[in-house]
Amino acid sequence: MKKSRLTCAVSAAIVSCGTLNPGGVLAQESAGMIEEITVTARKREESLQEIPLSLSVFGQDEILAGDIRDLEGVADYTPGFQFMNQGNQQPGRYNTQLAFRGLTTAQFSPSFATGALFIDGIYVLNGGTSLALMDLERVEVIKGPQAAYFGRNTFGGAVNLITRDPNMEEIAGEVSVRTTNRANNEINGILEVPLVKDVLSASISGRFYDKRGHWVATDGGRMGNEETETWNGVIKWNATENLEFKARYSYSEDSDGAPAQGFVSGILNDTCTGTTIDSPEGPANPQRYICGTVPYGNDIAVDPGNNGISANTFIPDGLALGTGQTVTEYLLDQPEDVFGSLPDINDIGLKRETERITLSAAYNFDNGYSIDVSYGRNEQDAMWIRDFDTSDRLNWFSSDPQVMDDESFEIRLSSPQDGRLRWLVGYNSYEQEFSSSGGGGNATLSCFSVVSAPLLDDFPGLCVGGQPGIFNLGFPNTAQNTDEAEVEGWFAAVDFDITDTLTLSLEGRLQEDTLTKGDGLFAPGAPTLEETYDDFLPRVILRWTPTESTNLWASYSEGLIAGDFNVFFLQADERERAQYIEQDPSISEALDAETLEAWELGLKQELFGGRGQLNLAVYHYTWENIKGRSSFLINETCTEAEVGDTGCTAELVGQPKEIISGSGEPEPFFNARNVLIPGDATIQGLEVEFWYNITENLSWQINGSYIDSEYDDYVFNFVQPVAGFSQMSGNQTPRQPELSGNTSLTWDFTLFDMPAYVRGDVFYQGETYVDESNLAKIEDYYLVNARAGVTIQNLNIELFTTNLTDEEAWMTAARWTDWGSPTQFAFLTAKQGVVGSPLDKREFGLRLNYRF
Repeated sequence: MKKSRLTCAVSAAIVSCGTLNPGGVLAQESAGMIEEITVTARKREESLQEIPLSLSVFGQDEILAGDIRDLEGVADYTPGFQFMNQGNQQPGRYNTQLAFRGLTTAQFSPSFATGALFIDGIYVLNGGTSLALMDLERVEVIKGPQAAYFGRNTFGGAVNLITRDPNMEEIAGEVSVRTTNRANNEINGILEVPLVKDVLSASISGRFYDKRGHWVATDGGRMGNEETETWNGVIKWNATENLEFKARYSYSEDSDGAPAQGFVSGILNDTCTGTTIDSPEGPANPQRYICGTVPYGNDIAVDPGNNGISANTFIPDGLALGTGQTVTEYLLDQPEDVFGSLPDINDIGLKRETERITLSAAYNFDNGYSIDVSYGRNEQDAMWIRDFDTSDRLNWFSSDPQVMDDESFEIRLSSPQDGRLRWLVGYNSYEQEFSSSGGGGNATLSCFSVVSAPLLDDFPGLCVGGQPGIFNLGFPNTAQNTDEAEVEGWFAAVDFDITDTLTLSLEGRLQEDTLTKGDGLFAPGAPTLEETYDDFLPRVILRWTPTESTNLWASYSEGLIAGDFNVFFLQADERERAQYIEQDPSISEALDAETLEAWELGLKQELFGGRGQLNLAVYHYTWENIKGRSSFLINETCTEAEVGDTGCTAELVGQPKEIISGSGEPEPFFNARNVLIPGDATIQGLEVEFWYNITENLSWQINGSYIDSEYDDYVFNFVQPVAGFSQMSGNQTPRQPELSGNTSLTWDFTLFDMPAYVRGDVFYQGETYVDESNLAKIEDYYLVNARAGVTIQNLNIELFTTNLTDEEAWMTAARWTDWGSPTQFAFLTAKQGVVGSPLDKREFGLRLNYRF
C-alpha cells in the first residue's frame, strides 16, 4: 500500500496519518504521541506548534475523516471562522463570505470582504464557493490580519488551500463516492502519473456533486437543488535539484435551483408592538417586527395555504410587462457591453462558470537562499435569477449577473532558515475587474402603491394599475457595484532570536491600493471615481518558548480595507444632494479606508507527555470606518438617458420624477438609494483547541470560540421605521454567534482483523442576531453527526448520518425588506422581516474511499 505524503494537521479535526485510516485517531510518531506538523502560513515551512499564529490546519486525512467537503465543513471545525451559503442577506451560493472573529460586513462586493481565500498563496476573488478539496494537500485557516504576507482583503484572516503535488515515483490516485437517502450524491477522483520519474509528473482530478434539495415550496418546486462539476489539472517539473515549476488549471460549472429559504414577515409575526426597550438612543417602542426569537417552520405566520419555509421556485408562464416582454425575457435582457456573454439560464436559480490558472517556480540556492515566483488568473461569470421578495407572493423578481476577472503576480527572496537572523522580502501586484449590481439588477415589480401614508397592514391590495401577479414596472440593471482595483505591495519580514527561547518577528507591507468606480467603467463618456490608499501595514510578534513543549506569544497587527464612494450622492444634482444631506448631514462623497488594530496573546502547550495539545488565543480588535449601509429615499431628476424608465417621461426631462397614482393624479416617485455612513466597533474574544489521545485507540477533541463584539458608533437606518432608532452603539455585530464550538470522539478498533472505527461529532452554534438592531435573533442549535467504518486493504467503507437528531432550526438569517407587500417607494423600509436558511434535514448515507 502506498503511504500518503501528508502534512498531517492536528487542529480543528481529529487527525489520522499514514496509510488509509479515516477513523480519526490522532497522528502518532509512537503509540499515542502527536506528530509534528509543517505549515506555510508565513510563506516558509514552520512547525504548527511553534509558529506564533492562531492557525487551524486540515490535511488530506483530516478532510476524509471529518467528511469535509467544502468551506462550510472547514468552518464547522474551526473556532473563530464562519462560512455559510447565505453570506449576507440572500440565501444560496451566489455571494458567500468568509467571516473571522465577528468581522462581518454588509457590503456586497468582494472587493470589500473582511476575509480572503487563496490557492497556493494566490488570491482568488469570490473564491469560497463550490470548491473541490480532492487535490489538496492541506487547508490552512489563519486568523487575524494577514496583510504582511497575503495582502488585500485579509483584514480578519485568510484561508489558504495548498494543492497537492503529483506523485513523482509511481501511479497513484484516489476515488471517493458518497450518496445519501436524500439523493445528495458526490464523486471525487484524482489520478497522479509520473511522466518522467522524479522529474516530471501530472495529475487530473474531478468532482461531480448533485444535491436534491430538502425542501418543497408551496408551488411544488424543490428548494436547495445544487450541482457542481469541477476539473483540475496539475503539472509538476523538477527541472534540476534546485529548480522546480508547477502549473495548475481548474474549471468549474455550478447549476443551482432556488435556494432553501423562508421569509418571516415582521407584520404577520409581530412580537414588538406594545413593548418598550432601552435602545442606544433611549427608550424605544419597536413595532411591526420580531423582538426576540425568529419563529421557524410551522410557527411562522404566513398567507393561508402557504408553507413557512418556501419561496417561488419558478416564474409562472404568461407573466409579462406592459411592454409585451415576459418577465423572464426582461430579466435576461442584460447590457452586453457590461457583462458580455453570460451562462444560459431561463428560470429562478444560478448558473456560474469559473476558470483558474496558477503558475509557480522556486529556486533553492545551495547556500540556503531561495526565490519563489507565482502568477495567478481567475475568471468567473455568473447569472442569477431570484425571487427578490423571498416569499410565495408574485411581487418582485430580479436578475443579478456577475462578471469578475483578477490577475496577480508575486516574487520573494528568502534567507536561510537555520540562522539566528532570518528574513524575507517580496513584491506583489494585483489587478481586478468586478461587474455586478448586487442590488436587484434587472427587476420587475407587480404590486406597488403611491398612497401618501405608510400601509401598515400586510397586504391590503392597494396596487396601482392591477393586482398581485400583474407586472407593471421594470427597473434596468445599474451595475452599481461595478469596480476595478489595482494593488501593489512591497513586503518584508525579519525574525531574530534574541535568546534561545525569545524571538522577535517584525513584518510589514507597504501597499498602494487604487479603487475605481462609476458609470464610466461601462458607459463611455460617463464619469468615473478613483481613489488611492497608501498605507504601511505592520505586524510585530514576540515569541517565548520557556520549554520545548510551551509556545507563548504576543502580537500586534493592522489590517486595511480600501474605502469606497457614495456614488449616487456624488452624481446627484443640487436638489437631490439637499435630500441626502437632510436625511443625514454627515454623509460624505468618499469614505476613508476601514482599519483594524489587532492585539493577540497565544499559547500552544503540549500535554500528557506528548499525548495531548492545548492551544489558546485571546484577542482585542479596534475596528474603525466600518462601511455601514443606510437607505435614503430620493425624488431624483428625470434625465434623457432615463426616459422610459419608471417615473421618467420625455415631458419630465429636467424635472422631478413622477408616477400616476390610482386616482390618476401625479405623485413624486422616490428611488431607494443605499449610502455608506462610517462607524466603529470593538471586538474581543477567546479561542480554544484541545485534543487528547486518551489511549492508543481512543481520541478526543474539543474546540470553542467566544466573541464579544460591540458597536461604538454605527448608523443603520434600514430598521429605523420598525425599531424606532438608527444608532446601533452598544449592540453586537450581527450574523456571528457569541458562542460556538464542536467536539469529536473517535474509537479505533479491529473487526475481523480489519481496522475499524466509530466517530461522533457534535457542533454548537449559539444564538445570533439577524441585524445590527439586535431586536430579532435565531435560536442556538446543536448538530450531531455519527459515522462508522471499516478498512479492507485500500478501500474504506463507511456508513454515516448527518443531523442525527433531525434538529430543526435556522442555520443563519438576516433582516430583509418585506418586498412581498405593496411596495411604497416613499416608505420602502417601513415593512421589514427576516429571511433565513434552514438546516438540512437528517440524512443517512454510504461513503466509499479507495486509494492506490
